[in-house]
Amino acid sequence: MRGGVRRHRLSRAPDQGAPRRPCVVGRARRIGRAQTRRRSAVRSRRVDARAPRLTEPSQSLTDTSLPPPTHRPLIADANFLRLWFAGAFAATARWLEMLAVGIFVFEVTASAALVAAMLMLRMLPMGLFGVFGGEIANRFDRKRILLTTLALMFCIAVTVGGLAYLDRLTVWQVGLAAFVAGLAWVVDFPVRRTLLADAVGSAQLGSAMSLDTVASSGTRMVGPLLGGTLYAVAGMAGAFLLSAAAYALAFAILLGLPPIAGHGTAMGGKVAHRIRDGLRVLRRVPVLQGVLAVTVVFNVWGFPIISMVPVIGADVLFLAPFEVGVLASMEGLGSLLGALALAAFARSRQYRLLYFFGVFTYLAAATIFAHSVVPVFSGALLLLLGISMAAFAAMQSALVLLNTPLENRRQMMGILSVCIGSGPIGLAHLGLLASWFGASTACTIVAVEGLAVLAVVAVKWPGLVARQPDA
Repeated sequence: MRGGVRRHRLSRAPDQGAPRRPCVVGRARRIGRAQTRRRSAVRSRRVDARAPRLTEPSQSLTDTSLPPPTHRPLIADANFLRLWFAGAFAATARWLEMLAVGIFVFEVTASAALVAAMLMLRMLPMGLFGVFGGEIANRFDRKRILLTTLALMFCIAVTVGGLAYLDRLTVWQVGLAAFVAGLAWVVDFPVRRTLLADAVGSAQLGSAMSLDTVASSGTRMVGPLLGGTLYAVAGMAGAFLLSAAAYALAFAILLGLPPIAGHGTAMGGKVAHRIRDGLRVLRRVPVLQGVLAVTVVFNVWGFPIISMVPVIGADVLFLAPFEVGVLASMEGLGSLLGALALAAFARSRQYRLLYFFGVFTYLAAATIFAHSVVPVFSGALLLLLGISMAAFAAMQSALVLLNTPLENRRQMMGILSVCIGSGPIGLAHLGLLASWFGASTACTIVAVEGLAVLAVVAVKWPGLVARQPDA
């Protein structure tokens, strides 16, 4: 009876006197509903954890550490302006040196082949070590890299200027300085360009590259003009000491650059594996292959022609050093005007066409320039060459960065550096032809060869003349 009473008490309702059966089914239902709620909560948390990767269009699935870029005007972006001005001063020094070296070597040796060899030595490190420039950008602090390269260039410029002032400068010393300067350019190119890309984001990348080309183009006008003027007034010493001052200004500007989103330090993985990953991306994206092929065409058959401007100016047009500087600056003026027009009016869908036809127009105009004997007409043709080069230069980095996944951009900029480093092949080719046939005929042969190869590239990669998808 005691057990029966206990069972009776357990089954009695709290407010009723009559006993009832235990509600086993109801308890099971409550337990089932609680389990369902727990499972729903777990699923909800999983969805919430995945949501940022699926709903933030400014980030890729493999690069979620970067915050969405702000879309403020570029002229109001302090980071962009620091990188822009530092690049402008460094580029002014670079173009000033190239013209001064060309005049100096031709005065000392009267050899067009040696003039081309000086530019070849400056570009040779890009071809030999350019692929490692992107890896250096991956593994080390990019601000420190830029400051180190600027300090190295300052030391080179002071050394060359000092030797020239003491009248102890020789051609082999100039060639050695050109090679070491090329080593610095190996890391400067991919590092500063990827910093610009991280600072502005993909939506403003085309405008940023156009404005960067404005700086580069303006310096191609100012640099040769200053180089020719200073060479005429103060010789090689004055030209290179001014170059050292420009590097010092660029160094001072970059000292205040704060960390930029994506400004990482060492990244995992072996260098060979990361380069291989970049090559895999290149194989999967045909338009990248075409962009790099056009880069090779320009650097082998287009850009070397500029090295003959001091030779043609002195030997064909009979110009003095100052007048050669003015002539060379016309190419920079055209590039500046073209870059300003691109920054104002170019749209992303036009990038591939501008890139391809910029090289085509450059090579076509170069064939005419090579045989001009009228200084004013030669200057007008160099103006056209500059406008064409602006289209190529502004779109080159923009197309590589826009068509490459975020996680592979730095490796791809390293591969681009290798393609740019193909220039020494063209310079050696042009120098040899110049020693056989003269500078004018050599430029014509090289430009016609370039047009033929460019036609083959257009057939192989027709996407180069198609519309670039919006970022």
